[in-house]
Amino acid sequence: MTASQLRTQVKRIYKDLLYLGRDYPLGYAYFQPRLHGAFMSQAGLQDEQQIRDGIERAEFVKREIEALYYLKKYRAMRERYGAPPSAEVGTGSGMERVENTAATATATATAAT
Repeated sequence: MTASQLRTQVKRIYKDLLYLGRDYPLGYAYFQPRLHGAFMSQAGLQDEQQIRDGIERAEFVKREIEALYYLKKYRAMRERYGAPPSAEVGTGSGMERVENTAATATATATAAT
């Protein structure tokens, strides 16, 4: 891959992250300087593999931020409209089994230490 293609990918992911930063919970004024600093700290990279690794890390951060937004939206909708009837306690939904399994695993891990 040529240097210009890598540069294009870096610019694209930077712009995508800036776009996602508009709705960041702590605000754009918090997000933008930190994003800029993170990219500038890697500006001196010359090795193609290191640049690719940085792009992969940025893609991961992008997916995490998107997941944060989806979770925020889900919680707002659930608070606004309530839980669907199948997700309420006592209806035998799979959700309570997952929560019980997670609680049991946490208790077991705590007891083992």
